[in-house]
Amino acid sequence: MVSGKVILMKNLLLIIITLSFYFLNDAFARCDNDQRSFMEGLKLEQPSSLKVSFYDEKFEQANVNGYKGFASNGGNLGVGAVEYEEIYFDIVKDEKIDLCARVIYAQIFETRTVGFDIGSLNSSVGEVDFCEPKEYEKKLDDFNHICNWFEGDAELTSSSKKNKGTKGNASNSVVYRTGEILHKSGSELSCVQMATGFKSNYPGYYQVVMLAHFCISDFKYLTKQKIKSLAKSLGIYGIEDPPIGQRLSFHK
Repeated sequence: MVSGKVILMKNLLLIIITLSFYFLNDAFARCDNDQRSFMEGLKLEQPSSLKVSFYDEKFEQANVNGYKGFASNGGNLGVGAVEYEEIYFDIVKDEKIDLCARVIYAQIFETRTVGFDIGSLNSSVGEVDFCEPKEYEKKLDDFNHICNWFEGDAELTSSSKKNKGTKGNASNSVVYRTGEILHKSGSELSCVQMATGFKSNYPGYYQVVMLAHFCISDFKYLTKQKIKSLAKSLGIYGIEDPPIGQRLSFHK
């Protein structure tokens, strides 16, 4: 039986990962379970002003944009203030996708429950659900960007059978799963989705969560070592700084 506390945290995770392409099951990705009204305050920001960080050498040649949002409360989700940041990267040539990547950071404050339920996130990494865009998503500056995938834009053609794990820069556990996507543009992409947590305030619960995905047209690029490198690069300045050798040029 799932406790009320876990249900609240699942609902919150659904909110936080709204703008990301993700491999998650119906507990997180169900399109008709929308409780994301507080995300309407998202604003386009210079990526250099954001704390969240994700690194690959290809990002230095990519187009980069970022969003930031803060809500003084999480509505009816049993949490207090929520801080959210996102950076996304793309390399598109002749309307064909070479690379789409995104990293999200969220932190909750003044919780009436415990925190992000990373155990539920770990057990739920597995499926793609491409939903119809919400009204606030239609108002975002990058709504029509080729790397934003809504219902009818793309399909999952294959996925690894189970999650795998590796270690981040702070010895934090990073869970990931790989898959392949066919986009309506004809682009075929090899992808990895990963998630991790920081600032544990109770066993299995965290105040900070990071989610990232990396999709590329080169099907030989995402080796085991490359995935480990991507996982180690995940960081948030002031909480868990990224490794010195894996920092984006605008953050150095």
